Amino acid sequence: MNGEPVVSLMADALARSFRRTLSRAAPGAALAGVLALGGIGLGGCVQLNYPFAQPPVDVTSPIAEDLRKANPAGAPYPSFLQVPEVPQDVRPTTAWTRNIYNTLRLRRQMRAMAVIYPQTLKDPEGFLQDNKKKALAPLTPAEAAAQSDKTDQFAKDLRDRAKAPSPAR
Repeated sequence: MNGEPVVSLMADALARSFRRTLSRAAPGAALAGVLALGGIGLGGCVQLNYPFAQPPVDVTSPIAEDLRKANPAGAPYPSFLQVPEVPQDVRPTTAWTRNIYNTLRLRRQMRAMAVIYPQTLKDPEGFLQDNKKKALAPLTPAEAAAQSDKTDQFAKDLRDRAKAPSPAR
């Protein structure tokens, strides 16, 4: 060992092994190895953000003090024994499933009805305009009085016809 440190000998052996492997391997494999090692090396430069970490509190926020009170540092985590029991007033999952399938069945029925009885009123504005043209124009006061006289005469005729028959002899 000639007084050389063990780490230096191990690094030399690793380098010789790496050179031998590179000389025997295809150039593509060598490139892939270099890229993988480079990626691993650069991965140490990345700062990871953990999604479940406690986010920092903005001290200038008006609710910063309330947040500190609500989340005291070093507070114990709850245990599974503190999980509340399943409430009794909640529907079981089978009822939810039944309602989902019922809703899907009703949707299929509505779509079938739309195919069987297609919508006929395609243009409501055009329908309105056509029927406004067909509707009667408003009556003038003289026409309204004449119609009223006709109505009164019609009612008088109906009353005359409705008179009781003469008594039998």
